Amino acid sequence: MSGTGAMDNNMLTISELLETGFIKCSICKSVYQDPRLLPCLHTFCHKCIQGITEIEKPSKSSKNQTESPNQLQTVNGNEEENETNDEKKTGKKMKLVCPVCVSPIEVGITDKKPNEFPSNTFMKDLSDMFDYKHEKERQCEYCKFDGKITSASSLCLDCHDNMCQGCTGAHFRTKVTRTHKVIPYSQVQKGLYDTDIREYQTPTCTKHADEPLNIFCEKCELLICKECKVGNHDDHKWSSADKAVLKYEVQMINLLKGIQQQIPSIHKYVQFLSNYEKSIEGGREKLTNSIKKQADELHRMIDEQKASSLEAVNNACDTERCEIQVRSSNLQTAATSLENNEEYLRQLLKHGKPEEVLTLHREITQRLTQLTHMQMDGITARLKTDFIPGSSTLRNIQTVFGKLSIDHVPLKHSESGLASGSALQISNMLPNVRNTPELILEFNGEGMSDTKEVWPTGVAVTKDDELVIVDRDNKKVKIYERNGKLKQEIHGKGENKLETPFDVTVLKSGDLAVSDHEAENVKLFTSTGEHTLTITDGIKYPRGITTNTKGEVIILDCQLQQVTVHDPKSGALIKTIEGKDTKGIKVLVDPYYITVTPQDNIIVTDTASPNIKVFSPDGKYLANYGHYGMRNDEVLQPYGVCCDHYGYIFVADNQNHRIHLLLPDGKLSKFLLTKTESLWHPMGLALTENGNLVVTEALGKVKIYKYI
Repeated sequence: MSGTGAMDNNMLTISELLETGFIKCSICKSVYQDPRLLPCLHTFCHKCIQGITEIEKPSKSSKNQTESPNQLQTVNGNEEENETNDEKKTGKKMKLVCPVCVSPIEVGITDKKPNEFPSNTFMKDLSDMFDYKHEKERQCEYCKFDGKITSASSLCLDCHDNMCQGCTGAHFRTKVTRTHKVIPYSQVQKGLYDTDIREYQTPTCTKHADEPLNIFCEKCELLICKECKVGNHDDHKWSSADKAVLKYEVQMINLLKGIQQQIPSIHKYVQFLSNYEKSIEGGREKLTNSIKKQADELHRMIDEQKASSLEAVNNACDTERCEIQVRSSNLQTAATSLENNEEYLRQLLKHGKPEEVLTLHREITQRLTQLTHMQMDGITARLKTDFIPGSSTLRNIQTVFGKLSIDHVPLKHSESGLASGSALQISNMLPNVRNTPELILEFNGEGMSDTKEVWPTGVAVTKDDELVIVDRDNKKVKIYERNGKLKQEIHGKGENKLETPFDVTVLKSGDLAVSDHEAENVKLFTSTGEHTLTITDGIKYPRGITTNTKGEVIILDCQLQQVTVHDPKSGALIKTIEGKDTKGIKVLVDPYYITVTPQDNIIVTDTASPNIKVFSPDGKYLANYGHYGMRNDEVLQPYGVCCDHYGYIFVADNQNHRIHLLLPDGKLSKFLLTKTESLWHPMGLALTENGNLVVTEALGKVKIYKYI
């Protein structure tokens, strides 16, 4: 479907929408049968998905790979007998490639059966509605009980039964069913009952038959029925579907706006690539004519050089055209994918019922967040070719024939046709990160008089690359030289004694600011341990602490669920960031650590969501990253966080034993460190002056890695 057509559907009624290709599977070209939603937000019939799925066994040899990529492969008994123990442990995976956006999708297998994709209830209801509105042979379901075959003329929206004229009259005369909504198919086909049909289309619980899904469990983020609520969700916070959908509608609308802004940019860039391809052909023709003219003038003496130069031109131009065609094809595929997503979401938000929106909100939000941060795979340099004819002498054939120049020159941003500040960027100038960071130092954070196991909750680095570690359980701050040798311990004295220190930051003056959440304050010490100031204004239960580029002290309060900014000299409260979204709802639940980007945006890790929240310097809620789990873009317990001067963001995923490396836009780049590198329950993160990553682990290990 073209982009123009997709936008025109914005004005269609639901009856008109049903007559477009919106509810037709792009594989079988028919109206959806049991439609399922893929993670990329494209919908296909359940059988069609099975037809493009293959089983992938653990890698062993090429002969074990499935022969047909377009056919669902089953596992027979012989194959199972030949499996090794390792294969049985690892299991098999199913994989498919979305025919629309070419996204690779893995499907786990449980009990030798593939995990199912969620039913697209919105598309299913529209497909049922399409079926109601078109003539077909329907039989009365009540006459069947008497062994008779009678054509049905009406539909009961309450019972979902087809009835003949006689049974319809009986239906109205029966006390239990006399109030039911019965509609004649002849009028349904004229569109007279569209609103009634949509009103009665309510999803029902798969666990409790015929129970409507009209309650939203806010803790589990699931649409449930009243039986589910009593059984498994009774102690959870819940609300009605009508009320709960408001939050997710706003979120989807905002993400939808981001997609709508990207689609024109992609089309514009595809046009630019098309024009560029044409110019390549024009340049090829011009160069070819110039080379042939010079070759004719020099006759046989330069035939070899002529052939060599033509080959070089053709190779360069063909290579460039191939690159252009590949990128153009990828971008057109991306545009088609985004348009389909955009069209589906507009129709879902316009015509979908709250229950339908809430049923799919998790997959939709995750996919749209990914699309919002999509970067364009464009070109960064233009092919530049030239031919300079040489003088017509026989002294040197190469000199006589001329010099062929083939090179790429940097592409000006204005040439690409993308407006300044476009959401899609051609490239980001970021340094390459090592596949495996180099461990350059490791030591145990033991002190001189520890009475408990070391619990290094906070870490910071001084200008001299000395490491400052907060040992929460031993109630002290430890300072180590750059080689890991213990230099100083700070306990505090008297009323300034540390009670339960949590995190630390180094001020521009060189002083240390330590959050003491049991004492409900932040204490400032010199590097030799002398107390200089206590900050109490505006804070109740401080945890994470950092400084911005101005040198101001930024404190994260987990009880008040807010961030406060203080003057480093007086401790006076400068401003409070309440951590609310555009609707005034607090987004911080159980925040732990805090850091700032080079632009002074504030990043907070929240263990209860769990995810990472980003705020502007003035407190505007900008974005978030991560969901609960163990897969990509998922965290179990986000702890320490830091950001280097390039904009890379590092997040300690404590329970998953890994460090997430995020791009400056919040998109996951990779897992920088995992269990494979012997990482164990990472806690605090910091960066040294020369750009190495410091990681503290539960029970006291301190490790420093070179990652670039």
